[in-house]
Amino acid sequence: MKFIVYLFRGIGIAAAVSLFLLGLAVMFYTLVEGLHVVESILGFSTAEGRVIYHAMGILDLILLSFSIFIASMGIYELFVSPLESLPEWLQVKDLDALKGMLIKIIVPVMGISFLGRVVAWDGEENLLSYGVAIAAVMVALSYFLSIKSKSEN
Repeated sequence: MKFIVYLFRGIGIAAAVSLFLLGLAVMFYTLVEGLHVVESILGFSTAEGRVIYHAMGILDLILLSFSIFIASMGIYELFVSPLESLPEWLQVKDLDALKGMLIKIIVPVMGISFLGRVVAWDGEENLLSYGVAIAAVMVALSYFLSIKSKSEN
């Protein structure tokens, strides 16, 4: 039985470290892309709509990297050991809590992604189907959160 516990802990550590490294890679990519965006903004070589689009893209990537970091910490807490120094809102007690935390980040990321497409819309792409698809996922995730919060109370 101890072997299984150690096996799960090892898998949890591997998953947490992998997610943490992925979060670092996304954050580094965001930094590099952000520098390119700042360079084009300061060089006045980008139209206003494109500035908004690129800024929303950078914000989207930052939120994505933080959601990956949160998932990394959550996996570590669930499978290895609780992290005592984390604020209460970041502590993960079960898998549902981790899913709820991630959903609360994913919904704004999806909204920012859609906003970026709207700002950069050239009239060619069909945004209606994209918007409806994003809205459907956001509604489903929000419904999941509302059901989850009602069951907790």
